[in-house]
Amino acid sequence: MGGKLCRVLLLSVACAFSGEARAQSPAPLSVERGPRAEECPDGVTLLARIAAIRGHEGAPSGASYDVGFTHTADTFTAIIRSGPNGESQRVLEGRGLTCAALAQATAVTLALLFDSDVDNQPRETEKPEPEAAPVSPPPKVYHLLADPILIDVREPTPHVDGTLALGVAGLVGVLRPLSPALTGELGLQVARWRMGIGVLWNPPQALTLDPGVVRESLLSGTARSCLALTRANGVRLDACTGLFAGVVTAQGEGFTRNERRIRTWLSIPLELSLAQSSDHVGWEASVSALGSLVHQDFSVDGLGVAYQSPRIGGMLSLRAVGLLPL
Repeated sequence: MGGKLCRVLLLSVACAFSGEARAQSPAPLSVERGPRAEECPDGVTLLARIAAIRGHEGAPSGASYDVGFTHTADTFTAIIRSGPNGESQRVLEGRGLTCAALAQATAVTLALLFDSDVDNQPRETEKPEPEAAPVSPPPKVYHLLADPILIDVREPTPHVDGTLALGVAGLVGVLRPLSPALTGELGLQVARWRMGIGVLWNPPQALTLDPGVVRESLLSGTARSCLALTRANGVRLDACTGLFAGVVTAQGEGFTRNERRIRTWLSIPLELSLAQSSDHVGWEASVSALGSLVHQDFSVDGLGVAYQSPRIGGMLSLRAVGLLPL
């Protein structure tokens, strides 16, 4: 009878100690949120996120993690401690106005740790090997959005190119029905608009007027402004206008009086231009109507007019264009 009573007492004490041990077993996860970090998840919310990531609920037996959320300036920080005395630490940082990114990163990290703990738990048929005393590793710092993404919300500045154009032209109805000329131009090109100032030179043309010859030449300054009607794959169709202002010189040869005369020449061009350019070079072909503002023909007394030019002439031109980014 006494032996049975002793066994009953011993069994009761063992059960009491076992219940106390179960009551004192640490929770798998505890969360503390510091000042201004109250929006970070609490323990229940964090466990729910971990379960959603792992696909099932529950935590590895014997695992215990302490998570502390803090907030300073524009940085949220989570410190994950594990081990008997919290000697193993992982530090996560997230920059931003909310704790959302850091909360998700913390849940992912804990889910990986939970899975790692499950894999490292000894199987029932295996005996765990004695572990060496853990060495405290240096804290790992994971920077979330450490490098800020800068978005420029300013309006883009239009791209500006300087242009230099050299070419040949054919003048129609200016000094004679058709005469060759040379052109040169300096300009600027900004998006759909471009402008330039240059020179147009028509070398002397011999006009026969029996018994002599009248040699006429043209030297003019040019100012053009063009607007792109359409642009595609480096090709543009422009409409241009401006002002040509210069002088026409006439020299008589073989007459009784061989005089040299100079007269003003003014004309307004109405032009269609087709141009193509790459990074540094291009070309331009254009056709223009030239409306004369000052219209004067040269004549020889008793012999008539050397060439009677129409009020509206024309010009065909082909230019090589160099581009220099500014």
